[in-house]
Amino acid sequence: MKRKLALWIRILLIGLSITAFMVGTAVAQGDQGFTETFDDTQLQGWEHAPEVVVTEGVLRIGPAQFAARPGAWQDYTLSLKLRYTGEGESNINYRATDQGSYLLILGQGTVTLLKAAPQSEAKELGRAETGAVNTSDWISVQIVLAGGTHTISINGETLINATDSDPLGPGGVVFLSLGQRTTELDDVSLQPASAEAVPGAVEPAAPLAAPTVTPTAQTTAAGSWQDFLRSLSAPQGSTFQADVFVINLLLAVFTSFILSRVYIYWGGSLSNRRKFAASFMLVTITTTFIILVVRSSVALSLGLVGALSIIRFRAAIKEPEELAYLFFAISLGIGLGDNQRVVTLISLAVVVIIIGLARLLRQTQADVNLHLSVSSHGSEKATLEQVMDAVGRHTEKLRLLRYDETPEALEMSFVVEFRHISNLNQAREALKALSPTLQVSFLDNKGIW
Repeated sequence: MKRKLALWIRILLIGLSITAFMVGTAVAQGDQGFTETFDDTQLQGWEHAPEVVVTEGVLRIGPAQFAARPGAWQDYTLSLKLRYTGEGESNINYRATDQGSYLLILGQGTVTLLKAAPQSEAKELGRAETGAVNTSDWISVQIVLAGGTHTISINGETLINATDSDPLGPGGVVFLSLGQRTTELDDVSLQPASAEAVPGAVEPAAPLAAPTVTPTAQTTAAGSWQDFLRSLSAPQGSTFQADVFVINLLLAVFTSFILSRVYIYWGGSLSNRRKFAASFMLVTITTTFIILVVRSSVALSLGLVGALSIIRFRAAIKEPEELAYLFFAISLGIGLGDNQRVVTLISLAVVVIIIGLARLLRQTQADVNLHLSVSSHGSEKATLEQVMDAVGRHTEKLRLLRYDETPEALEMSFVVEFRHISNLNQAREALKALSPTLQVSFLDNKGIW
């Protein structure tokens, strides 16, 4: 069911793109072919989305973008070089008119040839499994049309040889980039074949006449199409990949767990570090999910900005270190949501190493997990030396923060590090043995194992 829905959406996008560049074209190309090396950044003779650009002699088509070469070609040889980055599909539509087109889909490990027409289900003419398209290097694509016969070759190897008993009429060529894929083209060449050289060739139909429009109306139609394509094609044209989604969520759990352990044991905040670190996992997973959803949709991204403008953290951030860790947890979610796994894991490793080294350089400082307050009253009040000696025998770290003494009372505040709950009980008993008037108060900082 999902496959059929995606197929119908693809057909709709193809029909809209074909209609758009047919409206914007006043003169058909006839039997003349073309060779394009993209030395001219102006893209003369092309219809394309605003984000499609020529960079370093290469035509770059971003996600959910299109580039079209209008014309009325029937039988020809179409050759080009193609490479891509990102997940998704690279589509080549040929004999493309508003009556339909042939659609060559270069996916992940597969090459598929479809015949798409409005108001009807797409027909699969051929499919081939190949590893030739699973590369970030340039690949050579060749499409040979002779009547109803289609010969598709990748890097000189023929993958699909199909025949359509009811071939489509002449049309142009449209290149689409769907999902998260960015497609690059170079050395595009279309060389028509003579009618005599094609046995059983179908007589080319007359090209569709372009409607007479004013320049203002033409610009409005093109702009409306481009806006509609950007809002419609990205989220619906993307192929959901459950394995990628699950892997990224699992990595979000793993990285947030590592970050929480680092904060608990190596952080310097005096607040409850264990309680605060528990939120890292939820923050990272939530951010990963949000970015996975909105990364291919401009409309959803703008909606997210509006939503975040009215959502604020109501919990007080007491120290800059808390904000830094929280921001890094969000960054982990953004990186994994955008499928940048290597960069995210490397960044986490670098941060852990830096924090670890900083920890070694400040070993003399107390890494505390409790605040200890001791007060003693009357003539039998304990001394500072007695309290520090009694507590110091059972703690890993002990640091005096405050000392107040009057003739009637003595008050002291410490930050201490207990490794086990039994150490706390031993320290409490030792303090009680000093004086019957002694009052002890422990305030948790990050919890005790």
